[in-house]
Amino acid sequence: MTDLAITARCWQDLDALADKFSPEVAEHVLTVFEERRGVDPQSGETMSGVGGPLHKLHADLSGGRGIRAVTWYDRGDDVCWLVAVGEHDVYSRVQQLARRDAHLPTLDDIANFEADAPVRLVERVIRNSRPSLQQALDQPGREVPVTDSPPPKAYFRIDGDWLWVRVVMYEGGRLQLMTKQLAAVQGRSATVRLTHICTLPLDASIVRAPGSED
Repeated sequence: MTDLAITARCWQDLDALADKFSPEVAEHVLTVFEERRGVDPQSGETMSGVGGPLHKLHADLSGGRGIRAVTWYDRGDDVCWLVAVGEHDVYSRVQQLARRDAHLPTLDDIANFEADAPVRLVERVIRNSRPSLQQALDQPGREVPVTDSPPPKAYFRIDGDWLWVRVVMYEGGRLQLMTKQLAAVQGRSATVRLTHICTLPLDASIVRAPGSED
């Protein structure tokens, strides 16, 4: 599955939208970006006269407010970047940036993206775990596999109002999961809004999410 990333400049665009309208507007743009480019990173109309190629993304709101965004797909690294967000003038702004060859991710953007690789791997697992979570909710007490590939292997089990997440840290004598990745599992799992979240790694101590009771 294609990775998704956002440039530092685009984060500023999102902050500006949140200030002008509301934080929910910025969140809506991110949702549309994830839903559409996560499925097809090269979807959307191609911008003419701009290298990349860059693709237009419409994230319109109710009431006729037009929100536009621009994405770029890095085929070599299989990552789709959100490079600009705004209202109808965003396309002309990107064209101006392109004249200075400043419209694509910077070296700092790419370095930060690569540094987050361990966390991003687990986020991809969690992002694709909704069907497994629903299956676990429908069958309390039964361990449901979330993923087998790519590593790490992960499993859900519902016990009352606890969500247990078992993650395989060691397999075949090799470490499959780093501490930073385990922390990402706990942080992302909190989005399911159960009363308690507990991560149970294989061959390791039980680690409970921050704020859970003993």
